[in-house]
Amino acid sequence: MQIPEIIDLIIDFIVSPIFLFTIVMVLILAGARYATKSKSPKSDPVLKQMRRMVTQIDKEKELIEPVVNSRQDIITKKFNSQMKSLGLEPATDSGYVPISYTPLARFLKERGVQDDTVSAILAGLMEEENEAEVRAIISAAAETSGVDLTGAELVKAQDLAVTEWTNVRRSREA
Repeated sequence: MQIPEIIDLIIDFIVSPIFLFTIVMVLILAGARYATKSKSPKSDPVLKQMRRMVTQIDKEKELIEPVVNSRQDIITKKFNSQMKSLGLEPATDSGYVPISYTPLARFLKERGVQDDTVSAILAGLMEEENEAEVRAIISAAAETSGVDLTGAELVKAQDLAVTEWTNVRRSREA
């Protein structure tokens, strides 16, 4: 066989419809696989993380807790992404968004107040009729265990609560 004949055989094979169809199908399958691939970063499976934690406990080593998102963070991210996909900017000063985004809730969470307590405080604020009652709720909450607000922090929390209460009340009246 001469070199030109070999080249002709290769060209005939490459140009054949079966070869072209096969190449197109492989490209389509590769594209579909790439498009459906998970976009999130890979982490260890939950069972592997649990086995690792059990092993650390059995060996009496210091327990390394896996990094996880709280339920509130997951809900907030999903809510914000859906709002943005609709072309809307989520509000951060009303009672219609997850609580972690209100200024008062963020302030309280920064001071170590539990999510349940923050939710209860915000729910109580929305039921009050005037500013004095709103300030009284924050003062009462500051006296409970788990809420450590004194002095300037208490005043700031009361001011944020009044602002939050005013914004929600204004949005309900509109």
